Amino acid sequence: MATPPRNEGLALIGDYMNDKPIMRDPMNSEEAKEMQLRYKLMESIEYDFTDWECKKLYDLAMYDLLTSSECKSAVMLMAQKLGNLPIPKDNND
Repeated sequence: MATPPRNEGLALIGDYMNDKPIMRDPMNSEEAKEMQLRYKLMESIEYDFTDWECKKLYDLAMYDLLTSSECKSAVMLMAQKLGNLPIPKDNND
């Protein structure tokens, strides 16, 4: 890795380091998928998760990375599915 000449300043350091800037597309990242899963968990009224989502929820719960509200939602959705409980109806109907 070469050092830039003193008269060129910091603007061109990347040219001398031969490093490409780290640019992540947030829609393809693991963090974005996790955020979408958390949103889906909190907004769901019926259990509808893929195998990947179930494994991810299991991993998050195993390492205590879910909030108490997320845990409550997960337990309620799983109990609904396992116990054949009806989907709650809206009282506004």
